[in-house]
Amino acid sequence: MLKLKQNIYSVPGEGNGQFPFCNGLYLEGREKRVLIDAGMGKQKIQTCLQKGVDILILSHCHYDHRSSIRLMQDVPLWCHKEEAPYLESRERFFEGIGFARSGIGWKELQMDRLPVMPVSKLLADGDCFDLGGVTLEIVHAPGHTPGHLAFRVNGDAVLFTSDVALTPFGPFYGNDFGDVDQFIASIKCLGAMKAGCIATSHAGPFFGDAADRFKAYEKAIHEKDSTLLKMLGKPLKLEDLTNHNLFYPVYHEPSKLLRWFERVEIEKHLERLTRAGKVRTEGDFFIRAE
Repeated sequence: MLKLKQNIYSVPGEGNGQFPFCNGLYLEGREKRVLIDAGMGKQKIQTCLQKGVDILILSHCHYDHRSSIRLMQDVPLWCHKEEAPYLESRERFFEGIGFARSGIGWKELQMDRLPVMPVSKLLADGDCFDLGGVTLEIVHAPGHTPGHLAFRVNGDAVLFTSDVALTPFGPFYGNDFGDVDQFIASIKCLGAMKAGCIATSHAGPFFGDAADRFKAYEKAIHEKDSTLLKMLGKPLKLEDLTNHNLFYPVYHEPSKLLRWFERVEIEKHLERLTRAGKVRTEGDFFIRAE
């Protein structure tokens, strides 16, 4: 564990916190001990359990944040109300994330092994908890997923932004239930919060002013808009834009999955640009509006 502030610890995930792992946050209150996320690897989870975990909060439903919940069956699980269906049902997760229409099978994705767990408490934006010397405030920050959460700890001491991850790659919303405009709003909201330390699920922690990091993170979204608009100098179909490393420089394995994520993001940007009047459609063709 990495101490960020008194009784507030980062739990670095295996593989430097990169997928299929994440970084977590451990809060050691006098009355309650809280672990945020459970995808740091079995050994890291066991270390947290040895210190004691009274409540597990999942920032959202993705596999890399829930992979080890089987080790914590006796610990109450909390999450945002919009995230609960995807944590309690593999079928709902499979549909919401978009795999149901992807043509990628359950077994191919090893989705039949996806751990599920009943949720005992539903959280909402602004909920506050006194853990005994440590305060925790819930911040609903959708876009990555519908019920994605960030967390303010001891006021402005630590802000855990979860998968508003401030990585150079930029935001990920390549699932059907992701939302680009909501993601932008969440980045702006979190970026306006002043915190002595910002921890994320896949990068950091960062100390001091992180305004430039939030701006760069949001800029990655607008750069994807620009990339698409340049491509649409002539009418193109969706199929003409996919499988050409438009957003992903390399299709790492499982490449079929990354190609699908990129396709979904292209779809979302085309919808966004069409709403903005920058792209129009003629049948199956997308055309840059002059």
